[in-house]
Amino acid sequence: MQRTSKLLANPSVEQVVALLFVAGAIAFPLASAAAARQPAKASPQIEVKGFTERVNAYAEMKKKLEDDLPKPKPGDRATGKVEQVQETLAAQIMAARKDARPGDVFGDAAPYFRRLIEHDAETRGIRDAYAAMQEVPPQSPPMVNMLYPEKAPLATVPPLILVNLPRLPEGLEYRFMGRDLILRDRDANLIVDFVTGAVPVLRKH
Repeated sequence: MQRTSKLLANPSVEQVVALLFVAGAIAFPLASAAAARQPAKASPQIEVKGFTERVNAYAEMKKKLEDDLPKPKPGDRATGKVEQVQETLAAQIMAARKDARPGDVFGDAAPYFRRLIEHDAETRGIRDAYAAMQEVPPQSPPMVNMLYPEKAPLATVPPLILVNLPRLPEGLEYRFMGRDLILRDRDANLIVDFVTGAVPVLRKH
C-alpha cells in the first residue's frame, strides 16, 4: 500500500495514470459509438418475414390488375387471347412498378437465399450441384420489371433447394439465370426481382 502511494506521489507516474484514465474515458464512448453505428444483423426469421410481406404485397397489387382483365376461357390459347391478356397484364405491372429497383422484393433476405443455395451445393456435392445447373440459361444479367427472355430456357430450381425456400403466392416462381436467382411472375412472364451471385462458383472436377 505504501509502495503504491509512493509511486502515485511521483509526478511522472501521476501523469501516466491520468493519461491512461483520460484515454480510457475517451475510448469507451468512441467504442460505444462505433458499436452503435454497426447495423444490427437481422435474424433469418426476420429476413424471411420481410421478404414474405413484400412478395405478398406484390401479389395483391397484381390481383387488383388481373380483376379488370378478361378471364381466359378454354380454347382461347389457339386464338391468341391468352397471350394478349398476358401482354396486357405485363404492361400494367410494368407501369405500376415503373420505379422498381433490384432488391425491392428480396431486400435484406438476399444473404439468406445465398446461404441456402451455398449450403445445398456443399451438401449435395460439387458434381451433383454442377449437373443440376446445366439447364440454367447462360449468364445474362437480369433486369427488374422486364420480360423474361422469350427464347431462354426455364431451368427449374432443384427440389432439394426449392423445399427450403419460402413459399410463394400462386403465379410466382423461383428460377435461375446464370448465377442469379430470379423471382419470376409466371402469368406476366416478368422478372420481379433477383439476387445476384446466389449460386456459388461451381467447377467440375
